[in-house]
Amino acid sequence: MSENRADVVIIGGGIIGCAIAYELAKKQVDVLVIEKATRVGTESSWAGAGILTSHASTHEPYPELCRASLAMYPSLASELKEKTNIDIEFIKSGTLSVYFEESEAAGLIGLAERRVNRGFTAEVLTSDQALELEPAVSNNIAGAVLFPEDGHVRNPKMVSALAKGAAQHGTQFLLGNPVSGFVSENGRVIGAVVNGETIYAESFVLAAGCWTGNLATMLDVPISISPVKGQIVLLETMPQLFQRTIDGVGIYIVPRTDGKVLLGATVEYVGYDKTPTVDGVKQMIDAALTIAPELAQSTFVQTWVGLRPYYNRGPCLGHLPGYDNVVLASGHFKNGILLAPITGKLIAELLITGKTSLSLEPFLP
Repeated sequence: MSENRADVVIIGGGIIGCAIAYELAKKQVDVLVIEKATRVGTESSWAGAGILTSHASTHEPYPELCRASLAMYPSLASELKEKTNIDIEFIKSGTLSVYFEESEAAGLIGLAERRVNRGFTAEVLTSDQALELEPAVSNNIAGAVLFPEDGHVRNPKMVSALAKGAAQHGTQFLLGNPVSGFVSENGRVIGAVVNGETIYAESFVLAAGCWTGNLATMLDVPISISPVKGQIVLLETMPQLFQRTIDGVGIYIVPRTDGKVLLGATVEYVGYDKTPTVDGVKQMIDAALTIAPELAQSTFVQTWVGLRPYYNRGPCLGHLPGYDNVVLASGHFKNGILLAPITGKLIAELLITGKTSLSLEPFLP
């Protein structure tokens, strides 16, 4: 970059912005990432549990997008480890979805059967079979379904690896500086204003999570991407109690390689409130103890809150209406970590060639 200019300016240094920067930079595109925080990945990209799940049984566009992104993880994890020496701790562990009442069985077993009939993986288990896989799960479960393709990742490490990989290919980062406005000329955005200075670019990407709508409003295009609060609890168990992600009674339990366990997450439509609450923490702990009573002996480490970007039609991907050089990449809601690889790939393709290997039509703002 020279004279406050880049080919592409990405506003937002979370996992989505960094994934796009990484894919563009590998293609020798001159990229500048602008992030209001003093380091990358400080919001929902850091706060999430890193779950990588895709349980849908249909070939609709959104499930296809999720599957395509999940399939990218093994090679991307190896690539990032080789290039950056950061292990993002991708583990294809599978998810065990447990149920306690036979009334819950029909929906879950029906999903498993539809998946198998359509060529996807799932395995219906009796309670004894589930307990053989995960002995710490309660003896009171009525059964379970195993989704073996699922995995999880240490999302803060992944953001760091993507940012480092992008930087190695020439991407520059302007941290601790919010964008306060845009400069337009002849109906096109030509610059972003930061600290009273204009940074010029050929194209702009709005990837600021649940703050993306604020940026679109600066360009007189109302896009409703709202924050959804999620509280997470971190416990420590030694030795580790679980080999897989456990899903049930409205929460998930995610084992990490360091012996810690994540419980999450609440879904609260309360605006930009990031305050942990006793009620939220209690809900998750109570549910976790229902699934695995042994967790009562674990050590409570901490709790935190993230704000997921919610868009009512799934992720918001594509050109901002009225602008041919401004692209939106937000609204991933609960699947921002899962969808980061495919979002990076598709938005890079859109910016470089104008065409994408998967259609963005269903996700246009």
